[in-house]
Amino acid sequence: MSNYSVSKHTAITVGSSSTAVNTGNSTRRYLLLVNDSDEVIYLNFGGTAALNTGVRINPNGGSFEMTSVLGNVFQGAINAVSTSGNKVLLVTEGV
Repeated sequence: MSNYSVSKHTAITVGSSSTAVNTGNSTRRYLLLVNDSDEVIYLNFGGTAALNTGVRINPNGGSFEMTSVLGNVFQGAINAVSTSGNKVLLVTEGV
């Protein structure tokens, strides 16, 4: 994660209904999402998260990374959902 100032590290409890993971940030240059649970978590960028759609993050350390170097940084709000709820998603954001 070089060349970024880390603005925050958070642990989000993802529910069985769409849960806000990260608000929009127009200065975001880096985002790492790590599934620290035993269940698949699904992401939606800019809308309501739903099971079996969007970006799937596998359990037990599966991750999704966005970097300005790769050109895949989404600066809008991100939501997540899991089947049974109460699952932890680790979020690291850099600006």
